[in-house]
Amino acid sequence: MYGYEVIKFLEERFQGFYRPSAGAVYPALRSLQREGLVAVRGSERRKTYRVTAKGRAYLRDQREEMHRHLDSFQAAVGPEKAALLREIREAGRLLLPNLRAVTPGQAVELRKAVAQMRGRVVAILSETEEV
Repeated sequence: MYGYEVIKFLEERFQGFYRPSAGAVYPALRSLQREGLVAVRGSERRKTYRVTAKGRAYLRDQREEMHRHLDSFQAAVGPEKAALLREIREAGRLLLPNLRAVTPGQAVELRKAVAQMRGRVVAILSETEEV
């Protein structure tokens, strides 16, 4: 993967609650490279990183601990909130790359749909649960 693909992967893995910065990912990748856990190909501006055999062995050794951390995170977030974030992210992924192709008529309809959704979100968030 390229560095930014690593960032996107981690953001998806943490269901949108965590998105590492390039300032965190690239130093970590360099450190992993120094340890022989990842190998690098490409030029200075377009490097790809891949896990080495030594890195795969390390991951196998750490699998239980990694799953424990991910399970703990997912339990804290809850499946409902994780599903909500996935839906929001998927809507953005659908709309943003196609924005140039949206016709003026489609833009009017999409804006109405988003405004209706925003109004519904406000209504849901303002509801109080009965105790």
